[in-house]
Amino acid sequence: MLCGDELCFTAELVHFERPPEKIEIDAEGAVAICVRKEAVAHWRELLQALYYAYSWRGPARNPNISALLFLAKTSQIKDALRISAAGASEAICAALGPAEALKKAEMPRGEPHLPEGRWDPWAITKFAIDLLQ
Repeated sequence: MLCGDELCFTAELVHFERPPEKIEIDAEGAVAICVRKEAVAHWRELLQALYYAYSWRGPARNPNISALLFLAKTSQIKDALRISAAGASEAICAALGPAEALKKAEMPRGEPHLPEGRWDPWAITKFAIDLLQ
């Protein structure tokens, strides 16, 4: 778990024996998602999507769905759900929020994982600005 002044971030690589049809997450006070492993190139991309969803509380009513929208860079929930871990044998499950909220979060667990592939720090920011216009 990585922590700053008020918020903490965790990302874990989860292996499923049988790919789940649906991912159940209960993370009151935090934003949490599980996405297909290939949907995340760099952990900062994931952190950025979670942060925008946590602080903006939009564009969807559910901040977890908003995080998927930011990560997928789409305004269509149906398109964003394609990167969800449902049906996948491996997933990256991540959460952002106060430390206590992350400790209480009910979500699939695995090994700490911070992918370090290619990252464009402006991609999600540009998408967020486009949503405002």
